[in-house]
Amino acid sequence: SSSDRNLAIPLTVTWISDGKDSYFFPTKGTYQKAGIEVALPGGDLQYYRATYQLQHFIPLSQRFTLMLNGELGYGDNFGSTDELPFYKNFYAGGVSSVRGFKASSLGPVEANTDDRLGGNRRIVTNAELLWSLPGMEKSFRMGLFFDAGQVYGESQDLDLGQLRYSTGLSASWISPIGPLKFSLARPLNDESGDKTETFQFQLGTTF
Repeated sequence: SSSDRNLAIPLTVTWISDGKDSYFFPTKGTYQKAGIEVALPGGDLQYYRATYQLQHFIPLSQRFTLMLNGELGYGDNFGSTDELPFYKNFYAGGVSSVRGFKASSLGPVEANTDDRLGGNRRIVTNAELLWSLPGMEKSFRMGLFFDAGQVYGESQDLDLGQLRYSTGLSASWISPIGPLKFSLARPLNDESGDKTETFQFQLGTTF
């Protein structure tokens, strides 16, 4: 029946400003990305979802680069819709956000099933000291990182005291099968119920 289906009419706008000096291994420049998705009136669901990322690379020497990254996400319902659809929730944890915590594991948890629910707000920040190895400047890079982040559900306060932190060592390699990123991470303030993971890797990602 029609009551079993929810129709959304999404409009998505994305803006990107890329001033990095390299796609894979930048040493200087600033990258920004902003996006908004709005489910327009006329469908069964009305919601909006906004994201913003600011990334800055600072050359410290010929071999060392400091990378600073910040990401924000916010979503909410409007009109006759009661809450942000669950499949539009934000997630954090893993190689591309807060290393040392399992992918998509941060934030609200379903008490009975231990399922990770995601949330309507997301904060991620990263600082990473990157360095290249002699003769491998275009194919391999190491990093020493500090990550922080969290996801918050609609009923939760935006409590920065709930941010999770981690630190560790990373390696990025342009391998014959595609870009690979590895990390060895140690969570700094994991709590009971958090899902941690020391070694993580990702294939086919940009850095």
